[in-house]
Amino acid sequence: MNMKKIILLAHDPGGYDVVFPVAQKLQRDGNAVDFYTIGPAAKLNPMYSVAKAELLRLIRNLLSNGEICGLVTGTSGGSSLELQAIAACRQAGIPTVAIIDYWSNYRSRFVCPTGEVIYPDYCIVMDGLAKDEAIRDGIPKTIISVLGHPGLDKYTACQTMMRCCSNEWNKVLFLSQPLSAFYGENLGYTEQQALSDCIKVVTKRNNCSLHIKFHPKDAECFQQRYAKIAVSGNLIDILSDYDLVIGMSTMGLLHAVLMGIPAISYQPNLRQQDLCITNKLGLTKLSTSPQELEMLMNSRFDVQVTTNSSVLSQKFIWLDGHSTERVAGFIMEVFK
Repeated sequence: MNMKKIILLAHDPGGYDVVFPVAQKLQRDGNAVDFYTIGPAAKLNPMYSVAKAELLRLIRNLLSNGEICGLVTGTSGGSSLELQAIAACRQAGIPTVAIIDYWSNYRSRFVCPTGEVIYPDYCIVMDGLAKDEAIRDGIPKTIISVLGHPGLDKYTACQTMMRCCSNEWNKVLFLSQPLSAFYGENLGYTEQQALSDCIKVVTKRNNCSLHIKFHPKDAECFQQRYAKIAVSGNLIDILSDYDLVIGMSTMGLLHAVLMGIPAISYQPNLRQQDLCITNKLGLTKLSTSPQELEMLMNSRFDVQVTTNSSVLSQKFIWLDGHSTERVAGFIMEVFK
């Protein structure tokens, strides 16, 4: 392969989780790689950050100089920069790949604010479930490849044996998401309400404390309000410090389950389809009211770490821990 560059970029934290491991793998294999973070992803890894206003100018300059052999992006909500980069590369005849990081909102990831739909040449999804849902949502079947989820490899490597929980939780971690920014109150709840309910339920328990891990895109005023109980750092380093993890539909619930940590999906007054992947897989239980949450926390339940299950392993390719290798190999094939 010539030494033209593979350009990889991520805007949202979810996109960063799936793109960055691939960038590292491609670079380790001796490829010329430029990786860029913009927006919230830039806060996760400032080393690779570039100003939003500079990104498209930079890519267009590389294209005009014939220095790009392919583009790899994540997908984002509320930003069209990745889509504009895809459009610029496609217009120049450069192959493009987008990696989806979660089991929801497939088509809307590729819709610009103007309503224009911009698809990449190839769209990588996590598993057969995601492929079926993406096709139903309108993603062209011909561009979809099922290759796994690079962001999960490090968690499957940390998996532990199934354990039975005593329900005597001492430390509880709430994983926030900026759901209100995308759905308003259409889900029936907001992240603020979910956290408020969790605090009330936890404070009823003896010797039990609650911390919150904010999402990079959470509202600043929300983060400031609960700054005293906030924790920071990489989630994989934090999770093992807690006895129980509570989230709404966050990917962090799957991270917790893969590490053998009890987890609950709390979505009060949910009035739309449940998008939580761990609920879909039967790995977590859904609670929709403070009363249900309290009952569930008072009960005993097993952490269903079933990554060794042949049934699940056959259906969900990401359980094998080799998603990054597959995605990197695929990229090298289509970019050569």
